[in-house]
Amino acid sequence: MIKSVFLRVFSTIVALVMLITVGLPAGEDYDVKDPDACVMNFSVISDTHVEGNNPMRYKVFAKSCQNVKKNKSGNDAVVFLGDNTMNCQHIENMLFHGTVGTVLKGENVLPVMGNHDIGNGEGNYEQLQNRWFDYTRAFFGKDLKHPYYYEVVEGCYFIVLGMEGHDVHDMMMTEEQFTWLAGVLDKAAESGMPTFVFSHHPTDYAVDESGEETSRLIDMLAAFNQEHDLFAFVGHTHMPMHLFWSFHNSDGFPETYLPRITTLGGEDDHEVLDDTGVGVEVEVYANEVVIRARDFFRGVWKTDDWEDDEPLMEVTYQLKNPVAAQ
Repeated sequence: MIKSVFLRVFSTIVALVMLITVGLPAGEDYDVKDPDACVMNFSVISDTHVEGNNPMRYKVFAKSCQNVKKNKSGNDAVVFLGDNTMNCQHIENMLFHGTVGTVLKGENVLPVMGNHDIGNGEGNYEQLQNRWFDYTRAFFGKDLKHPYYYEVVEGCYFIVLGMEGHDVHDMMMTEEQFTWLAGVLDKAAESGMPTFVFSHHPTDYAVDESGEETSRLIDMLAAFNQEHDLFAFVGHTHMPMHLFWSFHNSDGFPETYLPRITTLGGEDDHEVLDDTGVGVEVEVYANEVVIRARDFFRGVWKTDDWEDDEPLMEVTYQLKNPVAAQ
């Protein structure tokens, strides 16, 4: 309890000092497509990579959070898909968590643990994971024992998967996590509502406890999606959203690859690029789920980068089980 209070107070002070340098929130107020018909909505951001020696990266992250807050319909949840920090240092955790706690105060924040959040393959895995647990407990009220968990948000199951090893590019999942996931999917099926799965690594990066590649995760999610409605959101690859496989269904369920929201370029990695600031807004309606790419940094809806006159980047999925029938 004392540790959580200390982390909250000190991190908030650090964030307030840094926010002075950021300026006013980006963009105008925005809203879901149809506020009267929208059942629930949430925002997803990935790979913030907050680090103490790159003020531009912090500015992109902070202003993006400010714009998330400008949704006139509010957010039923805000999900951060991991690699929230660059090196899992305390100062980076203070900047990330203090800023989220200040700018997104009152929001239901669901964090995902990424490989950079536990040292990117270096250091003591258990010690760094416990550090992540400490900040998650202090700021988001989630007393986690594992890097995987779930919450029910407006009747929808939000399932957060977690890497249980120190690999950089593999998501090691223990038998315990697979068994847990099977049980949660059973509960989600009974709800009849759309189910959302969040992972830092793409689902085909899963390995078992021996380190061998496994299709078990994909098979479980695809089987569930045959009769129910499941949508996965992943990060890690930093893939720009104008690429055709950012929204894909090749594994038997819709999987959205999110880019690194703090994508920067230039010789010193401080230059804002066209792909900087991009995340997604997800909207659930009676008969469909709409996923819209948003440039949270600039406060505008994202368009296709290849052609200036291309329509907004969005995908609509029809639900097998309409929410209106629940």
